[in-house]
Amino acid sequence: MIDFHNHILPNVDDGPKTIEESLEMLKYASKQGITKVINTVHYQHPKMDNKNVEFNYLNDILNNLQANLYSLNIDIKLYLATEVFYLPNLVDILNDSITTFGNKKFMLIEFSTLLYHKSFEEEIYKLQNKGVIPIIAHPERYKFVQNDLSILKKWIEHDYILQIDAGSILGQFGDRIKKLSFNIMENFGFHLIGSDAHNTKKRNFCLKDSYDLINKKYEKVYVEKLKNNSESILIGEIPDIIVTEQNSSLLNIIKGKFK
Repeated sequence: MIDFHNHILPNVDDGPKTIEESLEMLKYASKQGITKVINTVHYQHPKMDNKNVEFNYLNDILNNLQANLYSLNIDIKLYLATEVFYLPNLVDILNDSITTFGNKKFMLIEFSTLLYHKSFEEEIYKLQNKGVIPIIAHPERYKFVQNDLSILKKWIEHDYILQIDAGSILGQFGDRIKKLSFNIMENFGFHLIGSDAHNTKKRNFCLKDSYDLINKKYEKVYVEKLKNNSESILIGEIPDIIVTEQNSSLLNIIKGKFK
């Protein structure tokens, strides 16, 4: 399995503070069957003021963590990426190679929890015109989405990729967000699930648990599609949109998108 979207580099952002905690998290990930981890360091988020997000610096930390994994016989391959906090500069920061991944084809974007303006869509349209596909991190957690679900429909129509947090599916952020996560799956469509792991306490890797719950609630084919989509992202191929059997009519409407 591939875990897309997590924070496991030690003392870099709001993830683990020590390499020991990073290794403990990755041991837990390995026990779940995760063999590839795409780490997504926070980028230009207010919490990253005075933090170093230069590629060489982060890559050195990642390589050291990878070496420790090998020495412990933990079979996980690490990849470096970022979670870009939305500012009206997405095209400008393309000059920084760390802002895109998957052969420079994708950018993982997160928004402020409360604020959303139509100008966001204009900036992302500019990004798409540069050949970069936006992946929207955890849409279910944004207040403006919770208050206006038509935003999700617009994002799908505009070919955004939607990534739901595994913890949201499991109820770790509350019942409302859990309910909305399944609403997205059944009525709008989505593409990816990521653990958004941060630490060993309340936000560790939980990809397998979320996949198990989806298997229990829906047909098993959806988990296989999700796994394939994560692999597609990693190698720079466009993932398929996924809708559950409850909304097969939506699948017919959007059939052929993302091809």
